[in-house]
Amino acid sequence: MESPPVAETRRSRRVPEVNPILVAIASEDYQVQHKAFTMDRSRHGMGIRARVQLAPGETIVIFLQDGPHSQTTPARVVWVREPKSQAGCSAGLECLSLSTA
Repeated sequence: MESPPVAETRRSRRVPEVNPILVAIASEDYQVQHKAFTMDRSRHGMGIRARVQLAPGETIVIFLQDGPHSQTTPARVVWVREPKSQAGCSAGLECLSLSTA
């Protein structure tokens, strides 16, 4: 039996959205911010592309710029697809909570 398409198993619909973000990862004690960008977003998560090594299950912090305000979002890496080029890896993230900095 075939499994349903990924879009049908998600809790909420993702919409395309390309925005620059910064990510800090647990393996670097959240001390280094890496440039990345969103590919899509939903109420519960987002897809990103980054040149930093990410691992499924790892916790990261996302820094979103929203005009003059900055938001930080802790997230869990759900999946990672290795790069096919120099563009970096793609990753699916589950947002854990949202706070305003």
